[in-house]
Amino acid sequence: MIAMKKGTDDVAVIPAAEVQAALELILASSVFINAPRMCRLLRFLVEKAISGSVRDTSEYAIGIEVFDRDPSAYSASEDPIVRVQVGRLREKLKAYYGTSGAGSGIEISIPIGSYMPVIQRMSMSVMDADFKQYCMLAIHPFKCISQHGDGVPFTQGLNEELMHQLFKAFGKTIVLHSFFTHNDNESRILKDVFNVGVNHLLEGSVQIDAERIRASIRLVDISVGCIAWSEQFDRNAFFAIALQEEIALSICGALKQFFCHE
Repeated sequence: MIAMKKGTDDVAVIPAAEVQAALELILASSVFINAPRMCRLLRFLVEKAISGSVRDTSEYAIGIEVFDRDPSAYSASEDPIVRVQVGRLREKLKAYYGTSGAGSGIEISIPIGSYMPVIQRMSMSVMDADFKQYCMLAIHPFKCISQHGDGVPFTQGLNEELMHQLFKAFGKTIVLHSFFTHNDNESRILKDVFNVGVNHLLEGSVQIDAERIRASIRLVDISVGCIAWSEQFDRNAFFAIALQEEIALSICGALKQFFCHE
């Protein structure tokens, strides 16, 4: 286990395996997957942070280890490649946490003036009172629409993880899926949940192929019966609790942004 920054004054212990898993999710995201040099740079910095090798993240060391500069000729003061690329990396990390990484359990950032990453846990804060008065949210269990052998148990686990994370994020505005009578048709379900004050219904599906897992999520505005928001969350295919948690947190983060900006 390693000590990572939690806040301005606190230091939390985050297992190295969790940090490594968060890193792999970042590198597999749409923001980074087609940027091999950024991936190499971020992996180098995070792995040095995990090992506590602060001295190995100097501008000179990064230029040699990551960008293959010749040690006999490289001058950090004359060659700005590290400063330029780390600046781009900061922007890519911001883009990641503003999109597919929204709601991630762990945030990795590179402070200005430093090359050593700051790694901290992100907690989904409970929505404020105005949101709670504005919206109740019903959850319909996601369906697995692929024949992959691990698809159904992975989807079931994702449903359970999402329930947990949504309750942590939104509190008692969440209506459990056990509210539904599964033999009823869709129009009857929508009518029933609307009658008890539910404003939105969250539903979706999980597709799996050899390389990718895709969670397709829709938010239905029950009052008008139309889709109010839709998003797809693509991840590399590996069937682990960590991935279920990461997708669930990403969905929570995206929903929070939707409701706060609606």
